[in-house]
Amino acid sequence: MSFWRSDYRALGQTLTSGRLGVDLPQPNSSEMRIAAFNPALAEEMSLGMNLADMGSVSAWIQSAPHPMAMAYAGHQYGHFTMLGDGRAQLLGEWQNDLGICYDVHLKGSGPTPFARGGDGYATLHAMLREFIITEALHALGVPTTRSLMVLETPYKVWREMDQRGGMLLRTAPHHVRIGTLEYAIRAFCSQDYARYVMAILNRSVELWNGAKALEQGRSLYGVGALEPEAVRCYFEEWSRRQAELLAHWMRVGFVHGVLNTDNISLMGMTLDLGPCAFVNAYDLKRSFSSIDQYGRYAWGRQSEIMEWNAGVLLSCLLPLLDGDRNEGRAVLIAQDLLLQYRSGVEQALKRMQWMKLGLDPQRYSNHEEARSLVSDWQVWLEESRPDYGLAYLNLEEILQQAMQQDWEPLTNHGQVKESTRMQATLDLPTKDWVARWIHFLEGVGEGACLSSLALMQSQNPSMIPRNHLVEDALDQKVFHDRDAGWDELLKAIREPYQRSELQRRLNQPPPLGDAGYCTFCGT
Repeated sequence: MSFWRSDYRALGQTLTSGRLGVDLPQPNSSEMRIAAFNPALAEEMSLGMNLADMGSVSAWIQSAPHPMAMAYAGHQYGHFTMLGDGRAQLLGEWQNDLGICYDVHLKGSGPTPFARGGDGYATLHAMLREFIITEALHALGVPTTRSLMVLETPYKVWREMDQRGGMLLRTAPHHVRIGTLEYAIRAFCSQDYARYVMAILNRSVELWNGAKALEQGRSLYGVGALEPEAVRCYFEEWSRRQAELLAHWMRVGFVHGVLNTDNISLMGMTLDLGPCAFVNAYDLKRSFSSIDQYGRYAWGRQSEIMEWNAGVLLSCLLPLLDGDRNEGRAVLIAQDLLLQYRSGVEQALKRMQWMKLGLDPQRYSNHEEARSLVSDWQVWLEESRPDYGLAYLNLEEILQQAMQQDWEPLTNHGQVKESTRMQATLDLPTKDWVARWIHFLEGVGEGACLSSLALMQSQNPSMIPRNHLVEDALDQKVFHDRDAGWDELLKAIREPYQRSELQRRLNQPPPLGDAGYCTFCGT
């Protein structure tokens, strides 16, 4: 049986020295309409296809027992700020028929006590953008929050001009973030803080371990005693997942755009997709956000800034790392954990670089030629800045040609032989590099080329949501009520590893480049 739970709110009520949020009424959704709907996710949540009907959606929202705006803080661009859900609310915890639980979070639902002078609303354009980007990330295999639906609201929202309003319904195992602990460590006494953190960390580990289903009478967040070893184990697992998440972002060219600590999930997944985008050309300094003027959160700096954020998380866990509350020992433990995190990120990024070239790092890491191939490729990427996605897809075509014994690394015109791509001209390394790569794969054993091709096809998407396609689809849908471009793009990004003509046609860089492309938070 599916039903609403209220464990998170109950957890807050047990900690009388501080508050985890502010109770709110449900938003009046009766005059809204469904602008985008995710039937696969709705079925997974045991909501039923009838939720595509606005009357059913409104009744479901109104049935949530205890909506609340979550309290949290955060370091924004390196500076600490008290924050909280200014334009969002946690509708509640939904449990599906299999006992799996989902946080349902509303974004753009109106002002809350944390709004800090903002109107609390969001534009339909911005919420549809988050819907399509989260669907793309999910299909690409990148851990992320999911979008259940977008509702168009009956009121206009001013963002340089009057725009149609929108509200996003997104889901995650939970929406607790580093900034939540930054708030709690200041709001709670030390005993309540320890109990609260243990409840959140234990729940996170339980989800990671696959224990998602819960019987109806069991609490999601059991307040427990301090266990320093459990805290250390949590951080180690979070580190591993965060390292893999960063590698995924770099693998598909995703730029989060605003990696403040209030946007970093304690589950190790992508959270709060505002001014995010995807790179076209390989440019580690590429930043799209209108408010990131100095490139603090640029594509190539994401691992660096996430190490800074990991340090903030460790500062929140510091009082819990040693059972005797010995600060000196806790600091040494934290320093060691941060070094482990850094090492894990470096290893995850290296594995990603190898696998995108079809080279199994476990199998070939002891081959000097393989190491040289990867290193030379990375140097070429940084110097030549080719289209990041197409460069790998073109290598894939060359490998297929070689397997068919019909291979010339490059023609005299710098093109793949008989390339079927719309963009035929290729920026590839020298013939020497391509020949070395093919000859290495041909020489390491029977079946190596075939297994490398399969690895490349699993790591290199044939389709990403190119920024210009996303904006065009959104503009057509929001400003002209034309759904054809939106529907086609959504279909393509949901199968990003299919080598089909649809993906091939859409996965082209913008004709004039994207040097002037800029994204916005939408607040």
